[in-house]
This record gives sequence, structure tokens and C-alpha cells, in this order.
Amino acid sequence: MKVAFLSDIHANGDALAAVTRELARIRPDRVYHLGDLVGYNAEPEVCVRWAMENAAGGVSGNHDAVACGRSSGRHFHAAALQAALWSRDHISGEARAYLSALPLQLSAGCGSLLVHGSPTDPDRYVFSVEQASRELGSLFAAGEGPIFFGHTHVAGAFVRREYGKVEEVPPGELLLGRGERALVNPGSVGQPRDRNPDASFVLFDPEARKVTWIRVPYDVEAARRKVLEAGLPRIFGERLRDGA
Repeated sequence: MKVAFLSDIHANGDALAAVTRELARIRPDRVYHLGDLVGYNAEPEVCVRWAMENAAGGVSGNHDAVACGRSSGRHFHAAALQAALWSRDHISGEARAYLSALPLQLSAGCGSLLVHGSPTDPDRYVFSVEQASRELGSLFAAGEGPIFFGHTHVAGAFVRREYGKVEEVPPGELLLGRGERALVNPGSVGQPRDRNPDASFVLFDPEARKVTWIRVPYDVEAARRKVLEAGLPRIFGERLRDGA
């Protein structure tokens, strides 16, 4: 069995199209998303429609919450809020209803928990071993399977080993031993921030307890032009070039 997890697509239709082609080649049994289908880039309707038609389920991201009216975005910086509100104004009623119905957490059929930011707070970033240790020690993190999260746009994982120590693991392949628990970040499809502009997602094999990160090149310049032509903040197009 293979399950794919995508996060932070952020209205990047070109990146999503490339990932979709790769998914068609791999043919996972199910696909889930970890939120932030919209915001930053210029094709929010395309990306929400993809989730509606292809994802077995997903969770709400902070940009999704603004675009559907569940959040005011008062903690956003000005450019991010501008882009989230632009997404709000460029999606259909059906897309808005889909975003409104997304839960903050979801248990996947493969024994894993899906969140956007962290198990204890959907808006919390998990960047460090210390932060991951607190999350993996929380009641929300009880269970056997990995916890899949996004929000940081940085691919990688934090693993609590059988002896209790939490370690940061770079993207590539991760084989979880018996008794080990992990926070796994697929990275971002639509706006990577780990200095690699290629779209990123993961495959999970529940039986082997194996996580594999996959990077997919796409037409970055096409996505960048769409950002500029839409009148969105220029920075969101420029940062696509170097994955920053």
C-alpha cells in the first residue's frame, strides 16, 4: 500500500500539474493534503478543485481559513493577507464550501494523524528538535503512525527514537523502527522554502513504515509570470526561483 501526502500547494497550478503527473506514474492508493491549498500564487480554484476531485481527505491551513472566511488573517503580514484575500475573491462558492468544511485534524486510514501546523495548534510552526519534542510528547500525538504536518514549507522529519531521544532527519528515505514515532513534513508543492525550487511531497508505506520524499521539477517561470500578471505581490513570484 502507498499513500501520498501533499502540503502547501498554495494556488500553484503549474507545480501541482507536475506533481499530478508524477502521482499518475506512481499510482498511490490514496492521496491526502495537509492544507494551504490557496494563497501566494495565482490559481486557487484549480488547486481546490484538484483536492475536491482527487484527495481522499485533507485538513485546513491558515490561508484556507482566510479564503473561506473562517479567519480574518489578523496575524498575517500584509503581503500574505493580500494574497489570501485575492484567493478568497477568485474561488467559486463550491470551492469556498469545500475549504469551510475542512477539519483541523484528520486520522488517515493508515493509522496516521494529519495536521497543518502541529498536533497541539494548527497555526504553530515546528522547526526545531525542541519544538518537535514537545509536540511528540503531547496527548494529541498518541498513536502508532507518523504525524504528517506542513506549514513550514521545509521537507524533513523529527523522529522520537525507541530510547526517547528526538532527532531531526533530512528528506530522502526514512524507515521507522518499532516503537519510533515521527513528525513528517512533506515539504511544499507550491512554494518550497528549503532552497530547492522543485515541488515536494511524500509517499508512505504503512506496512514497511517507510517514508520517501519525492521532488518534482516544474515550470517555475510560468508560475512566476501568473503571479505577476494577477497583480499579486512580486515577492511571491520571485521566491519560487530559488525555493526561499
